[in-house]
Amino acid sequence: MKIKYLTALSILSILILILSSGCQMKASKASVIKPTPAVLSLFAEEAPAMAVAARQAVEAPAAVGNGGADVQVAESSSSSPVTTNEEVAPTPDMHRPETYSLNKGEWAFCIARRYNVNPIDLLSASGLSLESKPDVGFVLKIPQTGEWPESRFGHRYIREHPVMHQVAAGETLNTIACLYGDVDPGEIVEANELPEPYTITAGKMLRIP
Repeated sequence: MKIKYLTALSILSILILILSSGCQMKASKASVIKPTPAVLSLFAEEAPAMAVAARQAVEAPAAVGNGGADVQVAESSSSSPVTTNEEVAPTPDMHRPETYSLNKGEWAFCIARRYNVNPIDLLSASGLSLESKPDVGFVLKIPQTGEWPESRFGHRYIREHPVMHQVAAGETLNTIACLYGDVDPGEIVEANELPEPYTITAGKMLRIP
């Protein structure tokens, strides 16, 4: 009986060991997760993009340090004109004479309007003041820079330009030009194709440019 009891106890111990080891094996196997086909396909799609992102992250510091695309842009644009904030000296108006002799019916402000000049600068350059009344033939010195200050003296024109102007008795091309302010007598000659010596008579119709 004692031998049978020991034999049964041994068999029971072996069974307990087998069962316990089987449970451990099952538990260890259960902890391992095998990827499903869906997970594998998703990784296959994202892997190239992940590889590109990783490569860009590695190369980015080098591009920034070496100038990268900025250097190429700077080189390609080197042939284009460079804009600076430096002031450029104004060029003289080629239509402005250096001097002008007053004709009958003309005055200093008239000439300043005609050539788009600041009248104060013109008077100062010519040794005149606002109260001066230079005679016919007086030689004005015309400034080659500056322009008519509308904010102070209003428009350059005195009258708005009509399509046509009828010459009154005693008028000349110079006085008509002064009447409208910003018109040059030469422009009236060209607009009306007047022949030399550019004489006009009362009643004649003139185009005012």
